[in-house]
Amino acid sequence: MSVVICEDIENDAESLRHLVCKYFEEINCPMQVVVYKNGDAFLKDYVAGLVKDVNIVFLDIYMPGTNGVAVAKKVREINNDVAIIFTTVSKDYGLDAYSVYALQYLIKPIEYSEVTKVLKRCTEIFADSLKYIEVLSDRLLVKVYLKDIMYIECFNTAIHIHTTSEVIKTFLPLSEMERKLNDKMFLRTQRSFIVNMSYINDITTESFILRNGKAVPIRRSDRVKIKQEYRDYLSELTLKL
Repeated sequence: MSVVICEDIENDAESLRHLVCKYFEEINCPMQVVVYKNGDAFLKDYVAGLVKDVNIVFLDIYMPGTNGVAVAKKVREINNDVAIIFTTVSKDYGLDAYSVYALQYLIKPIEYSEVTKVLKRCTEIFADSLKYIEVLSDRLLVKVYLKDIMYIECFNTAIHIHTTSEVIKTFLPLSEMERKLNDKMFLRTQRSFIVNMSYINDITTESFILRNGKAVPIRRSDRVKIKQEYRDYLSELTLKL
């Protein structure tokens, strides 16, 4: 496990580093912690690839130079899988935290019980990130990680699985694909579409707009219900902040 802490106040940084190390020692999980005094120094190394395979980033929001929210946005441009945790004296940046899919706020002074709680969630999320389905594509059994699926589209008997890196074609009923996915982040929006709600960026009258700009249609007869399912999903996420 690789953890980065961005904190300009030395005592706060050392205290958080101690709590993080304590947690991973207790669960007997190998890890390393790198501490940066500001977000600009971290971004410089991160963009240059000098700090690699980062799993968790603790970001103080109020730092000299680039603030924590701006740092988080840049991290998200590079990697969607990093767990971002804000440390702050207030929750004034709540909406910004959601926009960068922050996992949690930790309010200073930070207690060990809060660190334990959020790091436990991180380990659960990383376990979820390993979930996958297997489909037959071009006569080969292909492993598809759920976290990488943006949406699925059905053309008669053919299914196109649109991932963050490629489109995988397979043949099976969309209802069977739903059963395979078996995860609450997937929503059947229309007869021919399933969307991963974690990739939704906006809603229009007729569609969900994904981060890549793709419009996924919403079934006319159930638009209110389907949109509410998405709002319920968002509410569950924000309650965890």
